[in-house]
Amino acid sequence: MTRREAGFSLIEVLVAVAVFAAVSAISVGLLAGALRSKEQGEAALERLAAVQRASALLREDIGQFTPRTARTEEGFVDPRLFAADIDGTEPVRRAGDAREILVLTRTGWANPGGVQPRSTLQRVAWILEDDALYREVRAYPDAAPGLEPRRQLILEGLSAVSLDVLSAGGWSPRARLIAGAETVMTPPDAVRLRYDLAGLGAIEHVALSPSAEAR
Repeated sequence: MTRREAGFSLIEVLVAVAVFAAVSAISVGLLAGALRSKEQGEAALERLAAVQRASALLREDIGQFTPRTARTEEGFVDPRLFAADIDGTEPVRRAGDAREILVLTRTGWANPGGVQPRSTLQRVAWILEDDALYREVRAYPDAAPGLEPRRQLILEGLSAVSLDVLSAGGWSPRARLIAGAETVMTPPDAVRLRYDLAGLGAIEHVALSPSAEAR
């Protein structure tokens, strides 16, 4: 009588391998999906944080607007107390696609005890370049040779960007408050920035100026 040896047949081994491969494929798919969801969630949170930062900066800049001129590096007076235009506010357009859509001088740059050898004023410019929005500030309200403005990326992935100014009871797509101008423009009451942001859709920010807050 021949003794039968214990073990698995070839078919049983192949079935076990197939089951293991199927379970592994499902597990890898679930893990990859979880990682993609995590990355998408983190990206959405980063975009949301950028939107909140943009709102806070715009609110601070407009809320602390002060009607002060500035000087260029060449020593000329820039008479713009406030200027807003989605097509560009520069008297002479910069080279390239970048355009300055908002420029003003603001107060509130903290300098407790006057420790730093600078003013508490800042000259601020918001710049739109391609699909990105930047904010430039100078260490002094008047430009000085050799001191480049500090540029900060605020948002990217923008489309359908618009900028409006509330003045004299109505919204306008552009505004320019010039020192010593014959036609006196009233200071803006508010600034509205609207855009579409990839992944979040249509966004709108409205920031009030000191003239509106004083009412």
